Amino acid sequence: MQLQNLFNSYHKLSKNDIELITQNTSLRKYKPSEMFLKTGIRSNEIGFVTSGIFRYYFYDNEANEITSFFMAENEFVGNVSSFFEHIPSSGTIEAITECEIIVVPRKSWELFCVEIPHWENTFQKIINEVLIKKTNFQRSLINSDTKASYLKFLNTYPNISKRTPLIYIASFLGITPFSLSRVRKAISTI
Repeated sequence: MQLQNLFNSYHKLSKNDIELITQNTSLRKYKPSEMFLKTGIRSNEIGFVTSGIFRYYFYDNEANEITSFFMAENEFVGNVSSFFEHIPSSGTIEAITECEIIVVPRKSWELFCVEIPHWENTFQKIINEVLIKKTNFQRSLINSDTKASYLKFLNTYPNISKRTPLIYIASFLGITPFSLSRVRKAISTI
């Protein structure tokens, strides 16, 4: 139903479209720390998050773990580059919380592209909006201090901030967990 609502906000799905999607997707559950996709593996599926939060992370040149993206309810989970370009993933996608997703295997994706009008265009619009939001958020952090960065995160991702360990938020914001902890303490006393 959530996936249907998302697509309907861009392009109305027919009853046949909904039936085709239902017959060619499956539900999958993840526990915290379980992987949706590992670094170096080629993605052969995309997921739609019905509940929970995932994070995308990679390691920099100094072996520091960098969280670069969160995926939560009503968003797609996956490595788009890996899926569409048939290349190994440059990062790992891990469940942070208990998660449930609708899994769209590559074969089903290809079927939807042929059978469901505007499937690809709609997905592309959704991905573009997500990327623009992420880019705008990251740009807004330039020249921001730790407190301003954290407050922007709270305003932009309130649902994620409440259920995500501080270490991942700090990594996403490019600050140390210690600095973030100090900022949170200072904010809570206001």
